[in-house]
Amino acid sequence: MRLIVIEGHESQRRKLEELLRGLSGKGYVLTGKMEAPPPGGWPELVAASRSGGLFDDKRITVVETADQLDVFPVALAEFLEEEEADNVLVAVFGGDSKKTFAKEILKKITFIKGDASVPPWGRKEWLLGVAREKSYKLDASAAALLAESLESQEELRGELEKLALYAAEKTITVDTVRQLSFDEGGNALLRFLDGVCQYRVDDVINALRHLESDPSPLPLLTALYNRLRPALYIACFSPDMEDKVLSATGAREYALRMAKNALSRFGKKSVKRLMLDLINLSYLEKTSFAQGWPGFETVLWRFMGG
Repeated sequence: MRLIVIEGHESQRRKLEELLRGLSGKGYVLTGKMEAPPPGGWPELVAASRSGGLFDDKRITVVETADQLDVFPVALAEFLEEEEADNVLVAVFGGDSKKTFAKEILKKITFIKGDASVPPWGRKEWLLGVAREKSYKLDASAAALLAESLESQEELRGELEKLALYAAEKTITVDTVRQLSFDEGGNALLRFLDGVCQYRVDDVINALRHLESDPSPLPLLTALYNRLRPALYIACFSPDMEDKVLSATGAREYALRMAKNALSRFGKKSVKRLMLDLINLSYLEKTSFAQGWPGFETVLWRFMGG
């Protein structure tokens, strides 16, 4: 029996699918998949994996949530074989499996490691790297937008696959992401925020038609405030402090570029006034003096008209 251990926080499901496809190409057949370990633990798993089938010479048994298993008994190491074994037992761990196996038997086990976790500020470059590995054409601005919009690395990878399928041999651009990577609500929100920052009045109007279905403007008001927050900080501090201030805010690349667009288009004074107006509206929305959508639109169009 060959024992294969898959580790990872997010990517273990994808790693398992890739492994099963590879083994299937070598003639192996998946004959058992357990969502939880059996009561007998490792001994029962090894016995089940080694038991022969009537028709399948090469068999795969998969146990998910293998983290729930106890330490692998050293006495069972004699049943572990090399790559050409007819029986394969795949144990999927959600984290590290080091405490499960004794050092003396590690060489008899095949380990498949999950992808390393990438911090938020490194996701753009990581995504561009994935695109290069797959020979996809991904624009840097599109990568920045995706990295800002999705937190999960596996979601980012899946979204890239979808976009690449749509784009075929063409470059995946920001417009491609806007059209395909968000549901109707997310698309409208993105068009609104980018429309304000880039002074695209038609986009703002069209997006508002959808967004105004929400009873309160508070979610949109908050999103606009967060999008323009880096612009406010730039407007309030001297140019030599800009890098330090922006580093402290943790603003991501795409949001920062949009904020700078707004600052360049409308000026420091207008941005400061808008942010104060949004803070005031936010407070009023939480009291009996809420101004609702009319109040929000008054502030918005006064800003864009200025």
